[in-house]
Amino acid sequence: MGILAEKVWSDRMIEQGRDSLFPYPYGLLRWAMRAPLLAYRTGLGDWMNAIHLMVLTTRGRRSGKPRHAPIEYRRHGSKIYLISVWDERPHWYQNLLADPLATIQLGGQTVSALADPVTDPAEALRALQLFRRVAPSRYDVVLGRLIEEDVNARTLPDVSGQFTIMRLNLISDAPILPSVPRDLVWVWPALLALAALVLLATFVKRSTPPERPQ
Repeated sequence: MGILAEKVWSDRMIEQGRDSLFPYPYGLLRWAMRAPLLAYRTGLGDWMNAIHLMVLTTRGRRSGKPRHAPIEYRRHGSKIYLISVWDERPHWYQNLLADPLATIQLGGQTVSALADPVTDPAEALRALQLFRRVAPSRYDVVLGRLIEEDVNARTLPDVSGQFTIMRLNLISDAPILPSVPRDLVWVWPALLALAALVLLATFVKRSTPPERPQ
């Protein structure tokens, strides 16, 4: 096996190993991972933002159309950091490389941002610390699986440069790309009305005396 073939084979094994831990979302898994978009559409964006889930809108590098992606984030002042689980493979990452202008939704807030990949290991370390601050033991396991290294507070400075991190710089310009609409807010009143009808029907049925046989 030649050197080039060995490298291709090695890279494929690494990719397959990583995919076994964090499978790239296809089919039902992709729809499940996009569930937070539904939450934003039904008016639950503030709830999603409370657990650091935002909506990132990019311009499709091939179609030119707006593309929405829910993603976990951490904020430091006017900077927002994203970690790509699949290196540069995700569409949102590739879209930002082609066109760095993005619209982001943080709960009920919609703002514009300019994206820039993080290449400085020191900045990457600061971003990673923002993520692991909430639950270090849990995030250390996840981060370690991303790079197949032992990650903890001691080793993180040495491996921080191995992660694929995108920085979003918030800007004051009005958003150009459209945000996810709150077009399903009506679902909650409809569900409440349906629940009320069911309760009423149950009450009427129980309060109606049974007919006596003739």
